[in-house]
Amino acid sequence: MKNTRLMRLLIFPAILIGVVVLLLLVRNSAKPVRLVVAEEATAVRVISVPEVTVVPRLMATGNVAPSRVWSSIAQVSGKVSALHPRLKRGALINEGEVLLQIDPRDFELAITQAETGLEAIRVQLAQVDVEEANTEALLEIEQQDLALARSELQRKQKMLQQNSISQSEHGKEQRSLLAQQKRVQTLINSIKLYPVERRRLAAELEKQQAQLDNARLSLERTTIRMPFNGRIAEVKIELQQFVALGSLMVVADGIDKAEVAVQLPMSRLGSLIHSEAVFNSDEAGSTDLGELLGLSARVLLQQNEHLVEWDARVARLTEALDPRTRTVGIIIEVDRPYAQVQPGRRPPLVKGLFVDVLLSGQPQEKRRVIPLSALHGQQVFVVTADQRLQHREVTIGSRGADYVIVTSGLQTGEQVVISDLIAVVEGMLLKPVADEATLQQLLSSIHE
Repeated sequence: MKNTRLMRLLIFPAILIGVVVLLLLVRNSAKPVRLVVAEEATAVRVISVPEVTVVPRLMATGNVAPSRVWSSIAQVSGKVSALHPRLKRGALINEGEVLLQIDPRDFELAITQAETGLEAIRVQLAQVDVEEANTEALLEIEQQDLALARSELQRKQKMLQQNSISQSEHGKEQRSLLAQQKRVQTLINSIKLYPVERRRLAAELEKQQAQLDNARLSLERTTIRMPFNGRIAEVKIELQQFVALGSLMVVADGIDKAEVAVQLPMSRLGSLIHSEAVFNSDEAGSTDLGELLGLSARVLLQQNEHLVEWDARVARLTEALDPRTRTVGIIIEVDRPYAQVQPGRRPPLVKGLFVDVLLSGQPQEKRRVIPLSALHGQQVFVVTADQRLQHREVTIGSRGADYVIVTSGLQTGEQVVISDLIAVVEGMLLKPVADEATLQQLLSSIHE
């Protein structure tokens, strides 16, 4: 028991000494040093927003097609008696050259028959004229005889009253007068029929003339000529082959103009057009559509290492939207697509050639533009005056291939970020680096 109490008494002084030492250490220890971490700026590429004159452009693609396609349909039947020596697919043939000849002999005979029929009717008309004149002369004589017969009857009437002649002799004279009246009336009736006969022959003459004209037209249709300078696309006949009425013989493409049809969404087409012109549909035929819409066009083709260009124009729009893609078709026309051909460097615009079409709108002055890489939805990242990042809502106008026009939300000269930032925090410190190469590329894409 005594030992246990002694141990407890010895512990208390040790604890007391420990507390005193701890207090002395706390009082004499130095205060902790606070470490201040400096904010690190993120390096970003920026450009100053330029204000430039923008010509809106749009690139589309399409296939070349001839502006005119002629299909020769047989208007007469017969055997092909002659062919142009170069009547083959792909051959270039000038306007007016004879492509083929259908045997004309049947139609030449028809012309001869019609001409003979016409001459016969003319002879009949002349005969009617002679007969009418003869009948009129005969009528005059018969009318004189009739007058004499009437006088004789009156004389016999007086003699009968004087009992100088018999009743039978008087009756005979009456019958003679009636017979003469009948002859006169017959001649009068004949003369009345001559105008009717003349009209009948005139109608027959007109009918025969129509047959002659038809035979001549059929003969003309046996010769098939090239209607314009063009290229043969299809040949459906051979020499000595019988051609039926209405059958297709030759198809030719015009080479004076070529067309390229391109399909564009209405929204993209709207970004090109900034015209306030108003026109009525009944005036559309006399209106230059490209001028009206303020659009110009060029056709481009990458030929080996050479870019070939053709001046073009906006000719018309298609009659309806494409039901599948909901796009509108624009028809581009090129004059003289076969001019200035250089083998290996500048080909002709042949049918089926796949080309690019550059559409340009009217110049738009004082437009603020930024590259597409600076746009994030409807926002851009702007570097403020104290080098901080700011989210900025912007309104976008038309778009180009590599740029957009900003109509509101940015001022000329403000710096926009074009770098791809991994972490974007509003107000983060930035270290802007001007990217002159991107700025020059932006300006080049606007003016090229």
